[in-house]
Amino acid sequence: MSERGTLLSFISKGEDRIRILVDHREKQSLTVKELIRLGAELEFRSLSVGDYVISECVAIERKTMEDFANSIIDRRLFEQARALRAAYSRPLIILEGRGPLMREIREEAITGALVSLVMDLNIPVIWVNDAVESAKLIITIAKREERGDLRSISLKDRRRAKTPDEEKEYIVASLPMVEAVTAKRLLSFFGSVEKVFTASECELMKVEGIGPKKAKRIREVLTGAYDIRTSCGATSQEDPKEKRET
Repeated sequence: MSERGTLLSFISKGEDRIRILVDHREKQSLTVKELIRLGAELEFRSLSVGDYVISECVAIERKTMEDFANSIIDRRLFEQARALRAAYSRPLIILEGRGPLMREIREEAITGALVSLVMDLNIPVIWVNDAVESAKLIITIAKREERGDLRSISLKDRRRAKTPDEEKEYIVASLPMVEAVTAKRLLSFFGSVEKVFTASECELMKVEGIGPKKAKRIREVLTGAYDIRTSCGATSQEDPKEKRET
């Protein structure tokens, strides 16, 4: 199994606790200590990308202000950011602390780097005061991801899907826990919407970004029986005109 698949299998083992993969270099950080205090189950590994892996889609890079400034000076910042963006469809950077900037770097360089991360690489940057806030933020994201509440904001509006390929991407991205990037990967791997929809769990898991939990959920939605009693329109009044026309 690939490094990514091995790591993500830990997250999918159970539903009772928040599970987070953490880079071993974070082990002594105050953020990790706070995560443990908050009840998260952590597994430490040597991660090639990111500091905290939340799911198949979400990984977080945590940087103190000093780390951030140093990574700009030695030009590591954008190399790390591009690797994070390439590996995960919903990457995030947490910038921790609000102390004085290093004399070796101008405030304009910090601002320019932040703008480039957000605008050019489409990586959100969230600024927090300290390690306690970092841990609380990570827990909040992990809980939302566990519930499947984090939906991709890049999902195309159907009215804007102008080409047949965009229509296909829209249809596949409507599957549970599938965002635009993963929809494209599924279509590239299987070749058509029909083959995506008829793929088994094992076949779905061959695609980057699809783990066992997500594959199971997709198959449940595609094969489960529709129950009108559970739909949002189940209590609405029947249209008399529709009744006459049937």
